[in-house]
Amino acid sequence: MATHALALAIDRRDWTLAAVCLLLGVADAASRLPPETFESLLELLEGAPRARRRP
Repeated sequence: MATHALALAIDRRDWTLAAVCLLLGVADAASRLPPETFESLLELLEGAPRARRRP
């Protein structure tokens, strides 16, 4: 059902709803990770943003 909601949000160009659907999917996936993996993921996400490379 979440995939259906995401598809509808994209079709309707409702970017806020699409973002919420994606956030819920990421939260669900993260909740299934083993604790040490989840901690590593958080450390990666907390890191300083890297400079963009130009093509």
